[in-house]
Amino acid sequence: MLDYIVKYELAIKDIKYNPLPEKYKSIIEEKYATEDIMKMSSLVASPIGYNKSLIIQRGQETPSERKKLKIFTNFRNAKDFLRSYNNRSSLKPSIELAMHLNRLILKDVVDDWDVGKLRGFSEKPNEIYDTWYKNRDFYPNLDITAHFNELFDWIQNASDNNHKLIKIGVMIYEFLDKAPFTAGNQITAILVAEILAKKYDYNPDNIFPYFKSIEYISEDLLAAHKMTKPKLDLTPFLEAFLYTISLTSLEVSKEFKDTYTQKVKKQGSLELYLTPRQIQILDFLSLNQKVNRSQLVDLLGVSFMTCFRDVKDMIEKGYLTQKGKGKATFYTLSKKMLEKEDRMVPIIE
Repeated sequence: MLDYIVKYELAIKDIKYNPLPEKYKSIIEEKYATEDIMKMSSLVASPIGYNKSLIIQRGQETPSERKKLKIFTNFRNAKDFLRSYNNRSSLKPSIELAMHLNRLILKDVVDDWDVGKLRGFSEKPNEIYDTWYKNRDFYPNLDITAHFNELFDWIQNASDNNHKLIKIGVMIYEFLDKAPFTAGNQITAILVAEILAKKYDYNPDNIFPYFKSIEYISEDLLAAHKMTKPKLDLTPFLEAFLYTISLTSLEVSKEFKDTYTQKVKKQGSLELYLTPRQIQILDFLSLNQKVNRSQLVDLLGVSFMTCFRDVKDMIEKGYLTQKGKGKATFYTLSKKMLEKEDRMVPIIE
């Protein structure tokens, strides 16, 4: 388990040490938020594709779709709440916070009296949007509120040596095992885990997609839960949980590092030699073989003479080559640029 925790913490450090401007960071955040909607849908056995998930993430669903997609738009709203949550929030980690998340998820999805309601153990949990319900155990004498508030207190205040990520895994196990709510336990449990991870700085900006992680090994988690019951040993479950979140955290941190290297670091060096408009021309030509004068005017939104001066300077510095004559003139990356393994590194000699 320690190996998985170390990998997870290293991933967080990589993200912090490779800070991205908002224009790049927001693209990655949207991607993983969209994937989390899609994976959540699979996790609760109501799958929707990536394109539909992206529409929901962007709030672009049509009025006619809103009722059908309510669980997913509620999920997006709950994620917005997570992003705004901080240590100054009035709701501290507790069963009351879990009830609030349960209400956000189930609003207009189940009957009002089931929203945010703790169940008695004579009641079966509602199986709607929940693939864990068959694995619940039966605890007829358990005080749900006291049990989970003691659990939250242990996570936050106990002076034992258990790592916070292990404690978060225990919390998910308890949600799976005891199903405290009448409905929506599965989604609520993972959202609470995300809030706890954010609170203790183990999920910067809620970028790590916990639903994607857990969906990836959902069957293994349920199998591990069954293994724990005879011996009351949570180790297999916790190992599976830590394995999957460490795997996803490494995937996210790699994308941050790659983007920082390819976009921020290289453009930072270019800014010593080229103007923002000239860098924009290079970006265009990294995806297109050539560009003509009228395209440059449209691309940069400046006059022809300004474009001409920008291009002339880039030709003199060795970035571009001019081809054709008159109105047929166009520009390409220079031979030196095309031959370089890293085209974004300045080539002035």
